[in-house]
Amino acid sequence: MSELSRRDLLKYGATGVAALAATPVARAVGSPLRRLEQLGAGQRAGQAATSYSYDWWTFDGPTGIATIKQAVAAFNASGHGNLELNISSLSTGGASVYPSKIQSLISSGQPPDLFLDWIGTLASPYIDEGAVQPLGAWYRQYDWAKVLVPSSIGYVTVKGQPYGVPMAVWTVPVWYNKTLFAKAGVSVPTTYDEWETVNAKLVSAGITPAAEAVIDGYDIMRLFEHLLEVTAGPKLHDELLALNASWNDPAVTEAFALLKKWGDAGWFEKGFLGTNPNDSGTLFSAGKAAQSFQGGWEAGSLESAGSPLDDFDVFVPPGEHGPARLAGFAVQYLVGKQVTGEKLDQLGAFFNWFIQPAQQKKYFYDSGTATVDGVPPATTTAGKLAHKAAAITAAYGGYVIQDEALGTELVDYFYTLQYGVLNGSMTPKEAAAKMAAQVEKDHKS
Repeated sequence: MSELSRRDLLKYGATGVAALAATPVARAVGSPLRRLEQLGAGQRAGQAATSYSYDWWTFDGPTGIATIKQAVAAFNASGHGNLELNISSLSTGGASVYPSKIQSLISSGQPPDLFLDWIGTLASPYIDEGAVQPLGAWYRQYDWAKVLVPSSIGYVTVKGQPYGVPMAVWTVPVWYNKTLFAKAGVSVPTTYDEWETVNAKLVSAGITPAAEAVIDGYDIMRLFEHLLEVTAGPKLHDELLALNASWNDPAVTEAFALLKKWGDAGWFEKGFLGTNPNDSGTLFSAGKAAQSFQGGWEAGSLESAGSPLDDFDVFVPPGEHGPARLAGFAVQYLVGKQVTGEKLDQLGAFFNWFIQPAQQKKYFYDSGTATVDGVPPATTTAGKLAHKAAAITAAYGGYVIQDEALGTELVDYFYTLQYGVLNGSMTPKEAAAKMAAQVEKDHKS
């Protein structure tokens, strides 16, 4: 569950579902589930359940905090536990601020008992330093491989161990304006070559094909990483993101060249080199650009902007010969290493209760839930659009969104390269070579 704008959201992880799915579910008498069943039975018999208090950090805003409090109250009333929350929130600044706050709490000896976080390189520091604990016992105990979307388990798994409880899974399809497409006489492309033809026809009709800001880097990055998926293919693309293959590769050069083609051909908004994501988002929601790479959160952004939602839809970004994978990420809850014993058991029981479809449909509010069949029924146009974007995940799969896969320092360097290619100060081949050199430098440091 996460209350995040389209500009705050970030990304995901790798694989490791099969090992979990193949692990027998523990049902020993002394298991956490058994102890909690006994605790619940005692409470129903009139005995007071032991109350446990948790320091709980989140980047949710007021709506998200209110929802989690409602869910915890309902869990307590169910007779299986008694949680008390001390919730703190840092809902502004996104991934540029929140992780630093969590790290400062850990370093000062005041770590949160659990906290909401993204995945990949935004979670790896806590895992690497042993500040959070693996949660494989919960996955085996409650058979979560049958409850959670398989990719979500992969996203929170590091070296074969799941470290978090995934709350939301997001992928980034292409949102488009149906009215502008109709005006240009074009339809959704099914191959990359068709996509270029669509863009050219949009320009001929006086329509800006895409709003993808360059300032801050991540907007235009979403296009580049898809172009890299097209030129490199899934296997090499994953190896590049994992830094297991050299970025000084013809496929990377080709992807940079395609990015420059988009800029030179006028397929971005006027002045895109100086446009920030807020500006590009406004251009799209106002119907002044035909396409934008965004996640399911875009439905809420369009609704907030007062845009006519019937004008918008989503499509899978086309690969060379058909639909391609999408960039994606997740958000998860991580648990501090200091949470142990029955306090840990009760927290696991809460999450097991909370991620069940019945609870997710009741308490989850942004259609990005990581729970199988846990998306609430869509009754509004915005909800239906968000659901369609979410359904694409299951149909086409995804790769780790680049800014989370590469880490802050390396992706910031990449942003300078894509800017250099687009403004003509470096060639695509030079950009690929520079990226490879930076990766090698980082590995040696």
